[in-house]
Amino acid sequence: MSMQTLRDLAKSYAKGAISKDKYRQSRTELIRGIIEGNIAVKAIDYEAPLKAPSDMEEAITQGIKRDKTEITSPQRQADKRKRVPPVEQKSETKKTQEKSSLVFILVSAVIVLSLIVTVFLFYPKPPESKTIKTTASTSKNESLATATMNKNGSGESLIANFLSEKNWGDDSLKIFLESWAGLNQEQRDSAKQSKRMKRMNDSIYKQFLEEKAFASIDSEVALVNQQKLIDFANTLELNDERLTLD
Repeated sequence: MSMQTLRDLAKSYAKGAISKDKYRQSRTELIRGIIEGNIAVKAIDYEAPLKAPSDMEEAITQGIKRDKTEITSPQRQADKRKRVPPVEQKSETKKTQEKSSLVFILVSAVIVLSLIVTVFLFYPKPPESKTIKTTASTSKNESLATATMNKNGSGESLIANFLSEKNWGDDSLKIFLESWAGLNQEQRDSAKQSKRMKRMNDSIYKQFLEEKAFASIDSEVALVNQQKLIDFANTLELNDERLTLD
C-alpha cells in the first residue's frame, strides 16, 4: 500500500487520477492502519506568522484612533444644535396643531347647525290648498291625455292589452268583442292595417293549434274551443284559411 496521506488521496480523487471506489478503499486502509498503529502520523510544523515592527504597530494604532475621533469645529457644532429641534419645542408645536384642528371642527359644526335651524324655521312651506289644486290639475291633464291617446289609437291599444293578458277564456273574448264593437269604423279600419292585428291573427292560429293538440285528451271540448276561435277571427274579419276544423 502507498504511504499517501488523506490529503494526497483527496487531491488524486479530485484530479480524477483514481476512481471513487479506489479512493474509498485506500482511505479505509489508511485510517485502519493509523488506528492500529501500523502507520505513523507526523505532526506538521507550520511557520509562525511574521511579526510587524513595533513602530508600524504604533502607527496603525494611532491611525485607527484618529479615524474614530470626530473633529468638528465650534461653528459646525453650533449649526448642528440649531438644526436639531428640541423635544419640548416639538411637543408644543404638536399640541398647538391639535388645538387648532379641534377649534376648526367645532366652528364648522356650529355653522352647519345654524344653517339647518335657519332653513327649518324660515323656509316658507307651500300652502296645502295649492298642492291639492296642483294634484287635481295634474290628474285632469293625465285623464285628457289618456282619452286623446285612446281616441287616436284605441283599436291598436285594445289589441295590445288583449294580447298582453294572454287570456283566451270565454269572458275575455266576449269583453274584447264588445269593446271592438264600441269603436267607430275608422278606428277599426286603422287597427286592421296595423302590425298588432297581424300579431292577433298569429296568436289566434297558435291558440288554435294548441286546442288541436288537446283534442287527443278531450275531443269535444277541443272542437268547441276551436270553433270559438274561428268565430272570433271571423268577427275581426280575419280570413285565415288555416283556421278550419278537421
